[in-house]
Amino acid sequence: MEYVKVKLDKKAKLEQLLEKYQVDGILFHSTVNRFWLSEFASSEGYLLFTKTESILYLDGRYITAGKKEAKNVTNVIEMTTNHPGGFFGMLQIDLVKNKVKTLAFESDYLTYLTYQNLTTNLSSVTLKPVDFSELRAIKTNSEIEALKQACAIGDIAINNVINKIKVGMTERQVEQIIINSFVEAGADKPSFDTIVASGLRGALPHGRATDKKIANNELITIDFGCIYNGYCSDTTRTIGLGTPSSKMLEIYDVVYEAQSLGIHAIKPGVTTAMIDKICRDYIISKGYGEYFTHSTGHGVGIEIHEFPRVSPFCDVLLEPGMVITVEPGIYIPDLGGVRIEDDILVTENGFHLLTEAKRELILI
Repeated sequence: MEYVKVKLDKKAKLEQLLEKYQVDGILFHSTVNRFWLSEFASSEGYLLFTKTESILYLDGRYITAGKKEAKNVTNVIEMTTNHPGGFFGMLQIDLVKNKVKTLAFESDYLTYLTYQNLTTNLSSVTLKPVDFSELRAIKTNSEIEALKQACAIGDIAINNVINKIKVGMTERQVEQIIINSFVEAGADKPSFDTIVASGLRGALPHGRATDKKIANNELITIDFGCIYNGYCSDTTRTIGLGTPSSKMLEIYDVVYEAQSLGIHAIKPGVTTAMIDKICRDYIISKGYGEYFTHSTGHGVGIEIHEFPRVSPFCDVLLEPGMVITVEPGIYIPDLGGVRIEDDILVTENGFHLLTEAKRELILI
């Protein structure tokens, strides 16, 4: 399905970056950027991109599978330990072959120790630090499809919770329903540790599931996500058992309306800071501003938190193909909390909700 009109494929995007940063090659070490281009997951490796070649270097654990499964690369080479100079000796040969004199590296990921290894072992090239955090901000249609499927699995998981949750169940048991649903629906794994915070614990934005038993007339905030084909979903729903207090019901309505306003403002040309402001200003207008203690959202993709941030401090223009979350919340100590979160695709003319689970309050 074509969700957006893709301006550049991945290779063209990297070629554009070679020109932008005036470099002859790019060396990716991070698992996420290597996976983004090669569509092959490995815990260790390097990927060299030049004008003439794109080489994926893998160790013996991955080399057989990598040669069969890696995409968008011209060669997959094993990182051998018996080569003179080790892996960097191999890399040096390929840099010379591809006439790389200036090499970009991921300043936003590389550890200082790895940087020291590069400077020591690649003395023939000039190393140039580049922040690649924006590289994956605009998704291709195949990436969007994977994100959509991850969100659909999340929808299944929360609906299973709604059908099974009952008074006396522990937060950990609710978490287990989520995890079991992911496995049964074909997810790779959870994209982060599931949050289940009931009653007074709802005031903890990142309250991990505990052995606390869920009581009648409580709200339960559940923040969950899974990985499907390497791409993450991130959803939050707050549901209730029995009849929560009128104060908590009021808070839910405020968060729901704030999120709705933020979602419906999404379109190309609007800034992420403006989406945050719309949500935050509404919550402030209702007297709860001091209890909204985090940013409104973030990009989501191969990583659960990606560029751009939806915050007062990230004034980025939304573009078609970006996928962001909108997740305002109110958290009042010794009372409880509410958060609602959805994953939203920026389309050519507006937005498309990737998460489809009911956003209105469900009382059980």
